[in-house]
Amino acid sequence: MTAMPEERIKILIVDDVAETRENLRKLLSFGQGFIVAGEAENGKEAIALAKRLRPDVILMDINMPVMGGIEATEAISVEVPTTTVIIISVQGESEYLREAMAAGARDYLIKPFSSDDLINTIRRAYEMDAKRRARFAPVPIAQRKEGKIVAVFSTKGGVGKTTIATNLAVELASHSHKNVVLMDLDLQFGDVAIMLDTVPIRTIADIAKEDEIDSELVEACLVTHKSGVRVLSSPLRPEQAEIVNAKHVEAILTLLAEAYDFIVVDMPQGLNDTTLAALDAADKILLVTTLELPAIKNARLCLEIMDALGYDEDKVKLVVNRSSRDIGLSIDETEKTLRRPVDVHIPSDGRVVVPSVNKGVPFVTSAPSARISQTIRDLAQAIGAGDGDDAVPDALAGRKVAAAGGGQADIVAMAATEGHSAGARRRLGISGRIFSIFTGG
Repeated sequence: MTAMPEERIKILIVDDVAETRENLRKLLSFGQGFIVAGEAENGKEAIALAKRLRPDVILMDINMPVMGGIEATEAISVEVPTTTVIIISVQGESEYLREAMAAGARDYLIKPFSSDDLINTIRRAYEMDAKRRARFAPVPIAQRKEGKIVAVFSTKGGVGKTTIATNLAVELASHSHKNVVLMDLDLQFGDVAIMLDTVPIRTIADIAKEDEIDSELVEACLVTHKSGVRVLSSPLRPEQAEIVNAKHVEAILTLLAEAYDFIVVDMPQGLNDTTLAALDAADKILLVTTLELPAIKNARLCLEIMDALGYDEDKVKLVVNRSSRDIGLSIDETEKTLRRPVDVHIPSDGRVVVPSVNKGVPFVTSAPSARISQTIRDLAQAIGAGDGDDAVPDALAGRKVAAAGGGQADIVAMAATEGHSAGARRRLGISGRIFSIFTGG
């Protein structure tokens, strides 16, 4: 990952017309030293983004629905005084100019204008406000502890992986009072956005299109769910999945872990370099299966590969969804086949889950007293408690691998420091044949 140079000017574009926002992006591309940190469609959105992104300069249209540019500029000049606002309008009358300056704008551009006009105005306004930014510059604080990455993974579709991921993220945000991001890594057919009834403006594909990735870029692609969960959506079109590679995933997870307490990743089924990049980075992997024979078969193959990759039992937690004594294989048979105990049992409750999915409302919110909601709540509490807390159930805390005498401990240590999935596979000697068996290739 390469961070943006500090001298780059972060721009927030505010205009209710998508075509205008895109044209402004194109005009800025003719100059050097600019990064578009985000976009807003009205003044209300601009205020919220300005507080979160702290852009250097805002290009603010004057006439917009919901809240106009003058009112938004007044609020931003008070609440985000380090940001410079440049008003953009088709109106050239002196009355509009006076109102803009009185509201706190530094400059005023009349449409249409050239790329040179735009770039020179931004740089001039930015330099004029240098002293004001220095006066309001925050005092450096100690770097926060990195957040915990939880990957929700399955080797078979239809086992409820996304349902668990979305409800877990919402529960972590609602009751732990922590900052939570839900990342949809099912790049072709991700369902996180629809299951949370959110409409993403930008997705992970927009991050991957950029030459360099930094926290402002990632933050600009997140959408906020009403629970407080920040969502990084999968691409809007399946063909856009090809844009995202393992390096992008590594960079994004690193930046999110620096800024948020929990990152819940809804994984795709199957293994590839992109998937393995997220699994390598994860602190916990919730391997989800059901009690049907094909799901159990795939889960066993997955556990074998994860063992070969050096993932210890503390990292990989086995979750049985729709657990019931009335249907499917018995738990005893399942544990015997998988050669390890089941860590989490999530009960079957279609009467709660199906309406929740169809309405886009997590069941931990719509039916908090249901037994399935309580199970997710217990899981969230265990994940949030930390490895050193006695409150963590033994089934979730796992067992530490004793680093004595080499052997398996050496493999675990090597995998922990490897950092790249390709290197881990090479050093551990995992053959392509095993991967072809697992993925069906």
